[in-house]
Formats: sequence, C-alpha cells, structure tokens
Amino acid sequence: MISSILIILLVILLFIFAFVLVRTLTFGHPFEPVEPVEGLEVEAPVVAEHLSNAIRCETVSQLDRNQPNRQALLELHRALEKMYPRLHTSLKWETIKDYTLLYTWEGIDPQQPAILLAGHLDVVPVDPASLKEWSHPPFSGQVADGFVWGRGTLDIKEQVITIMEAVEHLLKNGYQPGRTVYLAFGHDEENGGFAGAKEIASLLKSRGVQLEAVLDEGSFILENILPGTKVPVAAIGTSEKGMLTLKLKVEAEAGHSSTPPAHTAIGILAEAILNLEENPLPARTTYAQKLFKGVGIASPFFYQMAFANLWLFGGMIKRQMSRNPQTNALIRTTTATTAVAGGIKENVLPTQAKALVNFRLLPGNSIADVCTYATRVISDKRVSFQPVEEGAWEATPISPTGSAAYLALEKTIRQTFGNLPVAPFLVLSATDSRYYAELCQNIYRFTPVTIDPESLKGVHGVNERVSVESLGKMVKFYGQLIQNWGASGQ
Repeated sequence: MISSILIILLVILLFIFAFVLVRTLTFGHPFEPVEPVEGLEVEAPVVAEHLSNAIRCETVSQLDRNQPNRQALLELHRALEKMYPRLHTSLKWETIKDYTLLYTWEGIDPQQPAILLAGHLDVVPVDPASLKEWSHPPFSGQVADGFVWGRGTLDIKEQVITIMEAVEHLLKNGYQPGRTVYLAFGHDEENGGFAGAKEIASLLKSRGVQLEAVLDEGSFILENILPGTKVPVAAIGTSEKGMLTLKLKVEAEAGHSSTPPAHTAIGILAEAILNLEENPLPARTTYAQKLFKGVGIASPFFYQMAFANLWLFGGMIKRQMSRNPQTNALIRTTTATTAVAGGIKENVLPTQAKALVNFRLLPGNSIADVCTYATRVISDKRVSFQPVEEGAWEATPISPTGSAAYLALEKTIRQTFGNLPVAPFLVLSATDSRYYAELCQNIYRFTPVTIDPESLKGVHGVNERVSVESLGKMVKFYGQLIQNWGASGQ
C-alpha cells in the first residue's frame, strides 16, 4: 500500500516537473535576426556640440508651472533654428503657448495616419548642495572624456537634438516620408505637460489628425539592470503608471503641550502614514512576466522557469521583487510620503497637520480604487484626504506588441544596435505621451541609449551625461525609424 502511494506521488512529481520544464522551454519567443543597416552618415562630435549648445540654455522648470523660464526657452528656440536650417525652412513649425514647438513634415500621402516623435525642452533643477559633486558644471554642456555632461543630456534634450539631427540629414538626402511626420517638443513636461503636450494633443485633435504611432522618451537599452540578465535588453514602454497625490489633513484643538491628549494631530497623522506605508496595495506580476517573456533565453533559466510557472512560483517572485525598490515598483502601485507639515512651537499643541502621499498607479488600479484603499487602511475619521489638483491621472492603456508599428520599432532597434532582446516594459514615471492616448493606440516610450546602473543615477541626479558615440547611434536610429514608420501604408 505504501509503495503504491509512493509510486503515485512520484508520478505526480514527474508530471509536475515535466509540465514546469515544458512551460519553461516554451517561455519567451525566438526572434528572426535582422541585418544591420549603415544608416545616415553622422558626425557624432558635431551632434555632441549641438547638444552642448542646448544644455547651455538653462530651461529649468521650477515648482510654479505658471512661470516658465521664458528667456532660456526662447534662447533654445533660436539655437535650434540656427543649428537646423533645413528643418526650419522645409517643415511647417509653430509655437504653442509661446514655448512649445510643433513641427509638421507633410508626407507624400497626407491621408495616411501620421507618426509623431516627442521630446521635451525643459529640465529639472540642480540641487545647489550637489554642485560640488559634479565633475563638470551642470549647465556647461562640457564635452570631455567621450561624454557630453550636463542637465538634460539624458532627460531629454539628447532626444530632441538627435531627432532634429536625423530630420536634417534626411532632408539633405532628399528624403520625403510617405506619411506625415510630427515633431512635438513640449516646454513643461517636468511640470506635468499641461501647457505643452496636452495643448499639442488638443490642437491635433481639433484638426482631425489621426496618428498611426507615437514614440516618446521612456526606458532605455538596459545593461546590467534587469536581475540576472547579462546582455543588454531594449525595453520598450508599452504603458506607464498613473499618478495620484493625496493631501492628508488632521485638525485638533489648540492647547499647551504640558497637558496633551493621547495623540496630537501630528501623532494621528503619523499613524495614518504608517498604516499606508506598511500596507501597500497587492502585487501583480503581469507586467514583469511580459518583460521577462520578451527577454526570453537571454534571462537566467531560473527566471524563465519562475515567470513561466507563476502558478507555482508566483508568491516567491512577489516576495523577491518586493525587496528591491526598482523591481517592487514593477509589480505594484507604490506609496511614498513626500511632504509633511504641522506645528508652530515646541510647547504648543498643533491645531493642524498635513502630509502629501504620492501613489504611482499600476495599470488596473484606478484613482477610485486607491482612494477606497486609503479610506480602509487609514480607518480613522479624524484623518481627511483629497487628491491634489492636477496631481492625478490614470495609468495609460497598454499599447499592443503585435502591431505593425511595434514590430517596425523592434526591427529598427535591431537594425541599429544589433540583434539584442527587445521586450515590453512598464514605465514607472510619467511622460508627455499619455496626452496622445485619444489620438493613437500605438504609443511607445523608448530612448535609444544604452544605460547601466551608474549612468542611470544621473537622470535627475548628479553627473548626468551621455556618450558622444551614443549620440551618433541615436541619430541613425531615428533616421531609420522615420523611414520604417514613415513609409506609406506600413
């Protein structure tokens, strides 16, 4: 009897092992190698000098979104016009809200849905306390040691410059796209894009423009960033997280600190914050699985096996990914307390305490869902909250990975950078691309730069830089993408 049970158990284990192995071996999909293309003839040092000129225009978006840096933005406009004379002569260009730029390159067949390449002109400020840590001044645009240094070299003036560089070269070569191409460069992306990309999208909609595909900033070619993956992976953002900022408030009676209640307004608020931080929204591995499925055999066997068999390893994967802030953000709506205020003096009981809590919404978690969650987790009627004005938007729809536009983007990456894995990715921060969702289904977020953990720290950080060699590759990439996407009927 015992031997029969052992045999049955052994058969079950062998079946499970075979099932897990088959699912693992069929996880991911092989891709057809693509022949490289020579692409545009690009002098990378010239591109570097052009980017340097753009970096020296200190187009910093400050906290007050209604006060754009007028002088610096207009200085950048003039610099672009001087550096790209063919583009400004051949394309229709217009300014929106005084500082955002929209270029229209009419195609041979203007009835075809157009394509749009996006970027932004503004950059985030530099913390004065960090200046001593910069190898070169952040707005010098210094070209040194094979890099262009400065704020905006990765976020995202290099994208603006290399797109324009590619168009300038294509015009020089006599190229005209089959379908119309729009270049959309907002001036306030770092402040939410309300006067820039949002206005562009509204204008295009009012003109009845249809878009076949949009490419904006997003993820990069990731080198030594994905867990266990040793080869570079081109991560294409097919969606981006939403955002919700809640303003928490507690009101209490005034009084002397010598006779305090059990909990002051600050203490009540602190408990609410702690409850939110210690009870995050549930994790979902859907988007991480899509990423590793795209990476396929380039990822370690264990990751292939785990993501191919989430029914068995799902709990372990969630626990492992939750330990790291980067991977945790891929699997759940995150919670971050970003500002607190309360109290006026050490011996005066505070009558009010406030906090800002920022959530980045995983697709599938709506703003209403998070508000319901916050009410349940805080579970204290003394704590009120409301969304911050213009600080809330839903996660974007997920763009398809089987469309002609995605496949052409994937092909362009391999034509330019070699036959590396290309995988869909969830962009963790916000981009201007979300405003085009009403005009286009095929919205992708990808910056064609190879980036490692050290250089990634430069985005909004210290020693932001991009290699001169990368700039040359970027121009070739955009030139090839315009031709692949711009072909009428493709």
